[in-house]
Amino acid sequence: MIRLSNWLVFLCLCILGVTMRAGFTQAGAGASAGGVPLRTDRQASVETVLDVGVVIFDSGIPEDESTHSKLGIFPEIRKSEAKFMPVILRQVLIESGAWGVVRVLPEVLDSSELLITSRILHSDGLRLALKIKAHDATGRLWLDKVYVDEASQGDYPVTAGGDPYLDLYHQVANELLTLKQGMSSKELRNIRQVGLMRYAASLSPEVFAHYLARTEGGAYMLARLPAEDDPMMGRVNRIRNQEYLFIDTVDEQYATLYEEMAPTYNLWRQFGREQAIYRKSYQDRVTSKERRGRRGTFAAMEQTYEAYKWSKIHEQDMDELALGFNNEVAPTVMEVSGKVFRLNGTLDTQYTEWRDILRKIFVIETGLTPDA
Repeated sequence: MIRLSNWLVFLCLCILGVTMRAGFTQAGAGASAGGVPLRTDRQASVETVLDVGVVIFDSGIPEDESTHSKLGIFPEIRKSEAKFMPVILRQVLIESGAWGVVRVLPEVLDSSELLITSRILHSDGLRLALKIKAHDATGRLWLDKVYVDEASQGDYPVTAGGDPYLDLYHQVANELLTLKQGMSSKELRNIRQVGLMRYAASLSPEVFAHYLARTEGGAYMLARLPAEDDPMMGRVNRIRNQEYLFIDTVDEQYATLYEEMAPTYNLWRQFGREQAIYRKSYQDRVTSKERRGRRGTFAAMEQTYEAYKWSKIHEQDMDELALGFNNEVAPTVMEVSGKVFRLNGTLDTQYTEWRDILRKIFVIETGLTPDA
């Protein structure tokens, strides 16, 4: 009976969230309810844009399970947040118009022209803290900073396509744009070329490694470039495009996660914000030694209990939604060189398997000895 009741509550919450499911890309992330406006660069040319890879966030879950409750971390929810948040950042970067193709990556791709990684430090519906790092293919560090944003009462209920922390994502996008605009066309073109040669070297170090050099600080630089009509580079580009095709397919699954998760997740965050405020209020009363309380204390306790009860019910449903996604990732069917491959398992497992397949195909086509 208890679980049936929970599912009825979950159904009601989903109905309440129907209007929020209009789709993230339709509403766009560029319109902030206030605060930090998103800067745009619609005049960016092909020569001055960089493709961006946003890696699935580090969930920041401590190994010591005894600390999870104290820190307010629900592991299954946090794991899905780590896949949910990169989709928002990706959309904000697309809305800025300053970049080439922006992809959500299942794992780090070092040859990315611009690679963004992040770790979730705190997330409870009231406050979000992310440790964001960004570096380009040459190894130059663009960002290494903690970004924090606090949701206000006006941020809830969340509108379709919106997010309580858009200001945070806008700030990240704006700072990246400022850094890009401070670079010359030559520097940006060099980043693109180094990214391509690093990818080529990952396929065949013995053939392509000597096109790159390393500085004392470990940065990558071009030693020289292969001929424009080099057939080996033609194969590299074809393999790279096949890898990007898989990533674009994965993107669709992350977008689906966003659409399925957003209504329930936003309601869960709304309850989480209320709980965080109640906890802080309680701690303040304890600190000030208000043992007996003022008039209305019972009403406040009742309100706190009701919010806690609903948040726990909602937490169970969120856990089931998150666990279902983590366990039921759809298989991916890919084709290359006239052969069809069916990839199973988690998205990062599928990605690793696909990259391995592409490298084997490259070795077969070129007749090279695979690198140990």
